[in-house]
Amino acid sequence: MLNQSKSRYGRMVAVISSLIIIPFISTIAFTQAADESDDEIDEIIVTGSHIKGASISDALAVSVIDAQDIEMLGIDSGDELLRFMAEQGINYFNNLDGNVNNARGDLGAYNLRDLGTGNTLVLLNGRRMVNAASYQTEEVGGSFVPVNTVNAQSLPVFALERVEVLRDGASAIYGADAVAGVVNYVLKSDFEGFSIRTRFSEYDHLPRDDQRITLEWGKNFNGGRTNLSIFADYYHRDAVNTLDDARWADSDFRSRLPEGSPFAPPSTEFRNDSSNSEWPQLDIVGSSISGITDSRGEFELYPLGDDRCQYTINATTCGAIDSQGTFRHNFNAAGRDLLSELDRTNVFVFLNHEFENGIKSYTELTAYLSETLTGRTRTTRQSGVAKFRIPADHYYNPFGPCGSVNRLPDSVIGTGVSCAGLTIEIDFHGYALPTKRIIDNGGDTFRVLQGFSGSWGEEWDWDTAVAWSRARKNDLTHNRVSRSLLQEALDDTTPAAYNPFGGLDNNGERILVDVRRDNETEIKLFDFKLSKNDLFEMPAGPVAFLAGVEFRQESFLDDRDPRLDGTIVFTDRTGLTYPFVSDVMGSSATADSSGDRDVTSVFGELQIPLFETLDVQLAVRYEDFSDVDDSTVGKFAFGWRPIEQLLLRGSWSESFRVPNLVTVNESILARTNGRQDFVCFFADPNEDLLDCDHTVQRIAQGSELLVPETSINTSIGVVFEPFADLTLTLDFWEIEKEDTIGLFGEENHSAFDLMLRIANGLNNCATFVGDPTVVYEDVATLEPDEAQLYLDAGICPAGSLIRVNDTYANLDTRTVQGFDVGVYYNVDTGIGNFDFRYVATFLEEFTQEAGGDAAILVAAKESGALPADVPVSGFASLIQQDGFPKSKHTMRLSWNKGDWGASISGIRLDEVIMTDETLSDGTLYILPTMTTYNGAVDYRFNWRDDSEVRIRLGVRNLTDERAPLADKNFGYFRDLHNDYGINYYLDLKAYF
Repeated sequence: MLNQSKSRYGRMVAVISSLIIIPFISTIAFTQAADESDDEIDEIIVTGSHIKGASISDALAVSVIDAQDIEMLGIDSGDELLRFMAEQGINYFNNLDGNVNNARGDLGAYNLRDLGTGNTLVLLNGRRMVNAASYQTEEVGGSFVPVNTVNAQSLPVFALERVEVLRDGASAIYGADAVAGVVNYVLKSDFEGFSIRTRFSEYDHLPRDDQRITLEWGKNFNGGRTNLSIFADYYHRDAVNTLDDARWADSDFRSRLPEGSPFAPPSTEFRNDSSNSEWPQLDIVGSSISGITDSRGEFELYPLGDDRCQYTINATTCGAIDSQGTFRHNFNAAGRDLLSELDRTNVFVFLNHEFENGIKSYTELTAYLSETLTGRTRTTRQSGVAKFRIPADHYYNPFGPCGSVNRLPDSVIGTGVSCAGLTIEIDFHGYALPTKRIIDNGGDTFRVLQGFSGSWGEEWDWDTAVAWSRARKNDLTHNRVSRSLLQEALDDTTPAAYNPFGGLDNNGERILVDVRRDNETEIKLFDFKLSKNDLFEMPAGPVAFLAGVEFRQESFLDDRDPRLDGTIVFTDRTGLTYPFVSDVMGSSATADSSGDRDVTSVFGELQIPLFETLDVQLAVRYEDFSDVDDSTVGKFAFGWRPIEQLLLRGSWSESFRVPNLVTVNESILARTNGRQDFVCFFADPNEDLLDCDHTVQRIAQGSELLVPETSINTSIGVVFEPFADLTLTLDFWEIEKEDTIGLFGEENHSAFDLMLRIANGLNNCATFVGDPTVVYEDVATLEPDEAQLYLDAGICPAGSLIRVNDTYANLDTRTVQGFDVGVYYNVDTGIGNFDFRYVATFLEEFTQEAGGDAAILVAAKESGALPADVPVSGFASLIQQDGFPKSKHTMRLSWNKGDWGASISGIRLDEVIMTDETLSDGTLYILPTMTTYNGAVDYRFNWRDDSEVRIRLGVRNLTDERAPLADKNFGYFRDLHNDYGINYYLDLKAYF
């Protein structure tokens, strides 16, 4: 924490110094020229078109959130701004949980239309941004595939002039990967003056404080032909811990269920504590002890004094025959962070200059730095991979050699235990650590852009720029468990050995290591555009034309810890080793990976006034990729105004989304997830003898055989202005994407194997091979009574499901369809100006159509060849399923009169179904609609003669709405909701 405080102090010094030093240097560097030119630098950003002053822009479906909106909403971060966009879906990069394979730290993801992360093109002042350094996985099809995004947190909300969301797709305009749409950030520039702003926030339910300071400085030189603008922002947020609110302080959320709920006990839904606790479940290898273990040699440990104790092991621990019920670990009661401590700094520098020959230069320098600190649990769960054994001569073994100080007396274990001692296997265990795991995550993003624009005579306008941007992430987790150190500590015969029988007093410090992950992404870009507003004349007006070329180089690097990437290799007693297991408990082996690609684009655009009331946009873009096929995409858009009050608009555009660099270049890796073994459940539905719900490995690898996803984005809409102050909009849209890249999935493969086994019956069981991607333990590992369960069910026996060799593949067609509604009303009255905005998105269809093996599975289920209770995951209607609400509504009403202003805003999220909680009788668990409101009041006054001060008091979540209960780690669905309750802020800004 001391280092964190020093870091915050250092960044504050850096920000303030930049605002003192840079203006001082600029005053020396820019002498006042004799030519007193007052010309302003033209706006170069036109979302939806590269042509300046494009007439078609009014007809494009664009949502705008301007600086006033952002201020009135009380937004602190880029992810909060995304939440207020009706078009934005759920944010999977929420950083509230996850292991080293998740993108952690200060991150926010773009997900327009809920089409998935990576389908939205993000621009800064009209040019694409570098992706966040970290990536993670999202479920597409039946399992998880790597996705990446621009980091929404890398742009400070207070430096924005506006954010523009082009909803109808613009691949031909900006890039073939603009599948779901385009988000363009327009930053303030040509600023003149100085302002300082501070904000302080407090929470009713939490001991959380947020602070920020924002500085703006700008000055004109050379008679107004040169402007230097600097924006700097620093933000600090306290961590939020489960012990801060009683709602989160217990991992078993069943007490919060309403009386009579079908999900209440004895149902184990909503019980989120863990059977892997510091008091393990153990198996004596090859033996059993009457009264101590069951017939299989299984027994459990408890803290001394527990009601389930049957015999004493030592001063802290007792034991009991298995099946008494495990001592469960309550993660939340032990205290863990659900939101990290955060420090974020943003600096933006703009230098605009007009030369005497009319050529304009624009320079953009941006920097983003962040640090987060997150406390996790004090236990590490042992996965089903690589189980450990306690040797017979282990110092703390209660069934150790005769003469061992920790061997239980014969009066407890009898006289049948060999004097050589017994070996014990650790079945389930949450390895207790002497301190919490701490995630220390730091990141930075830098961007440099130099551009020039001008005219050739009075005929052609040109614009060109070169840009470089790099993002880095350093993720360091303290106090992870090393498997090799654990094995060494278990083999120790001295009192220094790791002691599984000691609870928290276990010598655990000797098995701990720090684990890092370093990521980097980079983009280099050059473009040149040439345009003419009057290429030739038509009866309705001039035809505008633009042609351009763009070259960019993209790269990524994922450098994993030596204990993860195979440099330090762990091998268990069965020979299981890298890449199927890593040296870090709870983390899959992951090789280092990297990749790059070059992209050359040639594009053109025409805007044609067919009639005085009808404008048409035609665009085409050719992109050549160094590692996949090239593509050509087009766009057609129109705007027709039959009468002054009515505008009909529509568009049709193609997109061509290449596989991201990770899915192409990723090395072989194994991911371990909790999965259901449907073959096992078919044989033993009640799990009387078999364990059918366990950890399964999925093996995947990047593939150069992937082909790009192709999509069509269509929209048709109407804009109606019955009178000057009121605008009504309605737009219908559809995106159909083919060859969606995903994974068939472990459970789908298990279901497919079951289908083949049912069809085969008991024929040729010795040689039968079902789904070749599914790997089971040897059938010989089954006990005779276990094998008989399969035979009685009419299928060939299978051992426990170990892994599935899945591969990234182009799956099926994904279709998203819906409509947007907008109401905009601005009116001046005798009591002030009122501005009302309502924007809502309604999702009518969201499907992933089954094809290939998935279609075979669906057909088998429909025909009864596959049991009805076996799900086919990821290939059906996805509306409302786990975070895709049917509708999302946003509203803002503001009022201004003289020095006073006020606003109220709201967000309404429709209900969603949590599919994992569906009961065997089909009962669904539905998260209800959640609506929150924000309000603010501000007052402006003059301070001295040359300054103005604005004071704003704001309340977020006015009604103190709390998130609906969900069967998740912290009791709410963090991808969609937040649960922090009402909070207040004081915002002060002074203009000089």
